Amino acid sequence: MRTHLLVVAKAPFPGRSKTRLSPPLTDVEAAAVAEAALADTLAAVAACGADRLVLALEGEPGPWLPPGFEVVPQVEGGFNERLAAAWSHLDGPGLQIGMDTPQVTPGLLDAALAVVADGADAALGLAEDGGWWALGLRRPHPGAFDGVPMSHVDTGARQHERLRALGLAVADLPVLRDLDDAEDAKAIAALVPGSQTASQVDALFGKAVRVDVILPVLNERDAIPWVLERMPEGYRPIVVDNGSDDGSAQVAAELGAEVVAESRRGFGAACYAGLAAATAPVVAFMDCDASLDPGDLPAVCAPVLDGDADLVLGARDAAAGAQPLHGRIANRYLAGRVRRYCGADVSDIGPMRAARREDLLGLGIADRRSGWPLEMVLRAGQSGWRITELPVPYRARVGKSKVTGTLGGTLKAVKDMRAQLALARAAARTTRSGQ
Repeated sequence: MRTHLLVVAKAPFPGRSKTRLSPPLTDVEAAAVAEAALADTLAAVAACGADRLVLALEGEPGPWLPPGFEVVPQVEGGFNERLAAAWSHLDGPGLQIGMDTPQVTPGLLDAALAVVADGADAALGLAEDGGWWALGLRRPHPGAFDGVPMSHVDTGARQHERLRALGLAVADLPVLRDLDDAEDAKAIAALVPGSQTASQVDALFGKAVRVDVILPVLNERDAIPWVLERMPEGYRPIVVDNGSDDGSAQVAAELGAEVVAESRRGFGAACYAGLAAATAPVVAFMDCDASLDPGDLPAVCAPVLDGDADLVLGARDAAAGAQPLHGRIANRYLAGRVRRYCGADVSDIGPMRAARREDLLGLGIADRRSGWPLEMVLRAGQSGWRITELPVPYRARVGKSKVTGTLGGTLKAVKDMRAQLALARAAARTTRSGQ
């Protein structure tokens, strides 16, 4: 049976393409980004292994269309009707995508198409904004789009419900980010450097941020200026204020940092809020108490940016008096448990670390208190991530620690980390018993 790759798109035209980019872009500039995104998408499709390539197009083909595509015009009517009409040109296993995810690769498309070609009834790839970026069907189904509201925050969920209502078993495809607004454009451009999309976005918006640096803050007013002034170029600070009453948020905002408020107390809650606000493909975490130098971030982030590691930890090389004895002992113990339960060869559960944003979201880290750093390493190790560490200088912090600096904070941290170790121990036992 032949396989099909269907692209549903509109020809880029000023005032009708990527209108949510305007402003800040002009209509002409927004259309240029749309054309680049369409060209990158079609190039990936042209390089995939589908037997038949179909472009359902609103408008006329342009120089962005590579050879090998069968072009069919979109019909009049609502988007649901146009999608159904486009699928009527297919007669076997097919995968449909749009022009909003220029970060797709031939490998991703082949893998997604294989899901339905190898027997699944349907497959759906949700988008981060609540829509969907890809839909696969083993065979076309009349009415697959009936009653599904398009361009809504629940479009993806409603589409999934519709497919299930037809009696189809729906497989999940990876979640991707759609290119809708300026922040989307910058984030996607950073994912595909060297692409036509990245070239256009970088030219129109300036060079994309390479790394978002998440800085949890609770009354760090005196340390924030030193930290922010040392942030490397291309590294965007995201200060997550976790309930400060000393003006930390105002100081950070005045110094140009993006400030996110997280009312739920807890180190993990602040880290997760920063991760949710980040848009760069790689994120770094570090304390904002001046114990760590942002100048060390490029060395920690480089293995992730280069694709040589999935998680990099900054192992603290502490100056005299910078780390209390009980803290050093606790870290040696935790590192030993990590090696035992998930095989990651680490010596410190350090607060400076880097990983890819989408991969971190996929780990499903649940702790929102002091167990967050440990849970991240344990889950990453159990998931087979490539984990490495690099030494980073560690100096005495400015102010008093909210965790190890108080008895209550220490006890809470011990409780949270014991819970994570218990979960990891149980998972390790389950894995061994299943072998």
